[in-house]
Amino acid sequence: MGAEESKGINYGLMGPTTVVANMNRQAQAARPWSLLHMCSVDQWKSGHAEAAGFSETTMSCNGVVFKDCSPTFCISRQGIINLNKSHSLFSFRRRNKFTKMAEHFEYNHIPAQLSSIQNFHVKSVLCYHESTVVLHLVRNMMTQFGVIDLETNKFLGVFGKKNVEFVNEALRGEISPDGTVCLIKIPSIKSDNNSAFVFQLFCLKKRELIRRFSSSRIAATSFLRGEDNSLSLVQLDSWSVLRTNPRVDDMHSSLNPHLKDIFFAKDGYLIFAIMVSSGAGCCCREKRARRMQPVDVCVYIFNADTTQTLHCIQYNRFICAIHSCPVNYLPIFSNCGSRMAIVLNDKETQYDHLQIYKLPTAGSLQNRCRIRILQQFQYPDIIQRLPLPTRLIQYLQFQPEFA
Repeated sequence: MGAEESKGINYGLMGPTTVVANMNRQAQAARPWSLLHMCSVDQWKSGHAEAAGFSETTMSCNGVVFKDCSPTFCISRQGIINLNKSHSLFSFRRRNKFTKMAEHFEYNHIPAQLSSIQNFHVKSVLCYHESTVVLHLVRNMMTQFGVIDLETNKFLGVFGKKNVEFVNEALRGEISPDGTVCLIKIPSIKSDNNSAFVFQLFCLKKRELIRRFSSSRIAATSFLRGEDNSLSLVQLDSWSVLRTNPRVDDMHSSLNPHLKDIFFAKDGYLIFAIMVSSGAGCCCREKRARRMQPVDVCVYIFNADTTQTLHCIQYNRFICAIHSCPVNYLPIFSNCGSRMAIVLNDKETQYDHLQIYKLPTAGSLQNRCRIRILQQFQYPDIIQRLPLPTRLIQYLQFQPEFA
């Protein structure tokens, strides 16, 4: 269940053309969870990622979470160039409180009237999907949220005003696949239980709270009282629990603070939970001195209909489990959704390298055909230009059927 051993392997013998042929050959022959390919980070950037059907090439970031990056937004992966903190425009702010990521959005995307007159300030990026970004804003020590369209470089408005100011670590958000709604998890201020949270669903177009939900479902951990190591499928319209896996992590009795992220696969048939062992706490100082010990990263994969545990891939990373940008340990997925890539280290060396694994193909014949079609096109932009009906194009792009 651990990542395949790669000690002593020479990555320099395989070029991108060979990778394409290897991927096509193993698309049918290899079993689920099989290791399909290994390469160095330099090879990944120089053609192996594209040849294996991946669009993302940035697999590491030196940013600090909640300072330079957020759990869902990486300044390195998004190509953001940070502004100089000594700029006179921000001289009135305490520099140790004004993060690079917040500085970028406040300077480039928030209207001057909001930031200077109405005293709105950006704390972090809560979540994003394609060109839509939801920001955590603060005004007069009260949390609010703002929506930005990066494609048109337009600030769309503010929503979800709260009576208190929350720290960034206490908030999590997720935008729906069609980009119309945003689900936000907020600490409950009416409960004496510090671990109690409230889920709120907002319409991004109207920027209003949705009080009646559709028949959509979400995956939530520790949703049931007293079940701190569980995964549940929850029906949004009734908040009823459809299925529950009472044991997500085999190594710990509680998911906190090891759980870093949970998300569905592109086609919705798998759920991934990312666990990172925190060890003795922050090791940023040891990392700079190059005397740190690697942390364990576990990728647990579940059936999205039954919550049954299907597989676990465990590997090592020389990172700080508390402050490292999530890009350093989160897996990425191919354009067709049938392959997963991870960046890892051997315990004997801190050099990064990558491994690609095959995921199981589930669902209907229609979904299987979608995967095979997408595997034939190296560039995902080609799909939009195919002479096919609009609904079929949307299906190939993993857009939800109700979009």
